[in-house]
Amino acid sequence: MPSPPPKRRPKYPESQLYLIHGNNETEVGTARFELVHELLTPEERDSGLTEIMGPGNQPLKLDRALSEIIEELGTSSFIAGSRRVAVIYDLQEMFGSGGGKKKAPAKKPKKKSSPAGRDRMEILTEWLRDVLPTTENIAIFVCNENDEKRKKISPTTPIFNLIRDKGAVIERSEKPLNFEFENHLLAGNPTAAITLLREWLKRAGSDSSSRLRIYSTLSGAIQVTLEARLVQLAKERGIPETQVLAENVYPRLSAIPSFKSKKFHELARRLPLETLHDLVEKTNKLQRLLYPSGDEDYIAGWEELAEIVIIQLCTGTRASPVAIP
Repeated sequence: MPSPPPKRRPKYPESQLYLIHGNNETEVGTARFELVHELLTPEERDSGLTEIMGPGNQPLKLDRALSEIIEELGTSSFIAGSRRVAVIYDLQEMFGSGGGKKKAPAKKPKKKSSPAGRDRMEILTEWLRDVLPTTENIAIFVCNENDEKRKKISPTTPIFNLIRDKGAVIERSEKPLNFEFENHLLAGNPTAAITLLREWLKRAGSDSSSRLRIYSTLSGAIQVTLEARLVQLAKERGIPETQVLAENVYPRLSAIPSFKSKKFHELARRLPLETLHDLVEKTNKLQRLLYPSGDEDYIAGWEELAEIVIIQLCTGTRASPVAIP
């Protein structure tokens, strides 16, 4: 009789508390899928898996979800010897105060409606810490972060601290696009920078904050490159770089790490001063065009000008946007 196949080694640590978070929504979803399949068999998932999320596109809030979370995690599985798993999606109280939305006007504090006037986050944290271990059940918090909307989980929340200390935190993030974009600019790679620009705008859709971040990255890179070029010209006249920077004439160049400063100096050596002044004028125009009136040609004009700026910054030549498949 053939021996049974060896049992697969679990990919994730054993725990009753999990947090899966990050800005890579696909990888966050994959981690959730893999973890649930490790914890529950197909038969157990039919009756032992509960997903708790906000209504429609609304965020999940503890004022409505607290009792449901505790009830689900406090219920025994219908299958003897099995456990229940509750997946809690994007609980608003786990994110920073920004959460990608404008702050509402300050309101007078309301009386807390929780038992004994205690905060709901405090109640849930204590329940997860003291009661959940007396069951076989498991809580998985899934938080999708968004760099564009500044939606990030807060590492100071009681639940985050509890999961960090007693459970397992699984992060699935990729480097923010503005850092990758700047790296392409410093490497003098216009094709990669424009490809990323188009992908960035495609992801953002009608969200104008992406154009603002692209403008800020482009403008910042041009300003630092200009400062580096002026320092080089001063050095050619016999003025040491340390003296120039000590006078704080070029604050952006002085504030960045030395390894990045070297990259800006390399880029500056390839660009005449006249080209950098022309790029400053072009980024000023980008700033004026930042907030489109709704006219499609107007929006397209902003993107076309941004691509021209990228080509000129990376190569030193004036050109039309390149055709990129």
